[in-house]
Amino acid sequence: MQLRTLPEDHRDAWRAMVNYAFRPAQGPDWEDRDRPWPDLFTAFGLYDVPPDGEADAEDLRTVCGSYDFTAKIRGDWHRAGGVSAVASPPERRRQGTVGRMLDALLERYREAGTAFSVLWPFEYAFYRRLGWATCNDYAEATIPPEQLAAVAPDPAGSFRQLDAETDLTAIRTVHEAWATESLAVRRTDGWWRERAFRGWEKDPYVYGWFDDGGTLRGYLVYTFDDDGDDGRDMRVWECASADDAARAHLLRFCRDHDSQVETVTFTSLPAWARPIDELADPRAATLEVKPGPMVRLVDVADALSALSYDARESVVLAVSDDRCAWNDDTFELRVDAAGAHVTRVEATPDAELDVGALSQLAVGARTPAELERVGDLTVADSPVRETLAALFPRERTFLREGF
Repeated sequence: MQLRTLPEDHRDAWRAMVNYAFRPAQGPDWEDRDRPWPDLFTAFGLYDVPPDGEADAEDLRTVCGSYDFTAKIRGDWHRAGGVSAVASPPERRRQGTVGRMLDALLERYREAGTAFSVLWPFEYAFYRRLGWATCNDYAEATIPPEQLAAVAPDPAGSFRQLDAETDLTAIRTVHEAWATESLAVRRTDGWWRERAFRGWEKDPYVYGWFDDGGTLRGYLVYTFDDDGDDGRDMRVWECASADDAARAHLLRFCRDHDSQVETVTFTSLPAWARPIDELADPRAATLEVKPGPMVRLVDVADALSALSYDARESVVLAVSDDRCAWNDDTFELRVDAAGAHVTRVEATPDAELDVGALSQLAVGARTPAELERVGDLTVADSPVRETLAALFPRERTFLREGF
């Protein structure tokens, strides 16, 4: 079987598999046949053909897509492949074809110099078996709008609806001041237009708050949902602010919808955010924490050597990877004044772990102590623990993008 970039004349077959997998209730006829591919996106198909054979749509066995992201990891920007739209028809399931397709996609990433990959899983256990590991949780807070009165300041500045063509530079400035965590993605103009100003089912509202000097300091991306007996909900997909003052005015904007909605739901908050602490009655809100996306090192040597470190240390790591033979080895990581160096060695390891646990260490999602406590990391002695803690401190990780 061969993983190939999808030709244009196989688009309908690709979309049929994806729609069956993710929107089966819509039926075999769908309305988005002519919708263009999103920015940064490439569609792939796994074909049952020999290496040099021609592929017809009938040879398509499973499909996926990939986004060519640039993500911030430990303070620097790195390429990260965003795995998406993984789908197979019901007659092809449980035959190992999805695993083979993703193995081939990882090989493509490696050949292209992409050392990290991220995805949103349909099932965590499935992707853990393939080497991915959770990189952050996220929280969803549902709040009656009148509760936001406790954090709403007196009116100042002004609000207006934003436009993708005229306001994009100012919006990007706010976003870059707001999304500073590890795994923040550098958004392109196309991503802004397609993902902030457009929705899959319906387009959102995008409003901004301008200070008295006329500078955009914060913006909201939101929709309205009529939720049956629970009443109308204002669903805030992004509440981005350059500072605390701007954030307070965005919450005032949400509070001022109290005549229209029964609840305001902030759909994607970092797990460390505590939006209910500021409310007059925290029990009036509902806060739910959910597991989020997953991360994987595509190439251990390339990834570890590309990272920035605050400590000059060395450690020998035995890494197990059942899917990528190039990662299943023992590596020495040495950090000196010239930077990080990774070499394959035949030596007794200081620590042992699988590629998923190492991926969490690399991006800062877990600490060595946390991994050791749950049995995902084996460490030789206390000095090694100190070395690992110095090399891989905890980061605030939060992948905000849905894809």
